[in-house]
Amino acid sequence: MSDDFLNVATKEIQEYLDAIKQILENCKNDIDIFNNAKEIQRHIHKIKGLAPMMGQKEVGEIAKITDSLAKHVIANGPLENSLGTLIESNSVMNDILFGQYKGEITEYKKKIRKIFASVLK
Repeated sequence: MSDDFLNVATKEIQEYLDAIKQILENCKNDIDIFNNAKEIQRHIHKIKGLAPMMGQKEVGEIAKITDSLAKHVIANGPLENSLGTLIESNSVMNDILFGQYKGEITEYKKKIRKIFASVLK
């Protein structure tokens, strides 16, 4: 993988994460997430595809989980705890991308799956 590709891909993912963060900053509750879910999901979906191609498997896995949550919200309406989870997952993906995440990624994924066990199969 070339350094040029990694630089461009990292910048692109950062732009998607920043766009999601901007949307989330304007959300006050889970209903606001429902109202913005399509746009959030569009950015997450791009991260889900691009991150693994550039060797960021963990970012891609978290994006996959949050993509499923966003799709559920789009199809079924507001989901309790979606705002907090999306804010946290966006921050975690950003920290992983830049090597700043201090937690255990497997534990974080388990946490999300436990909170949304009825949604995530």
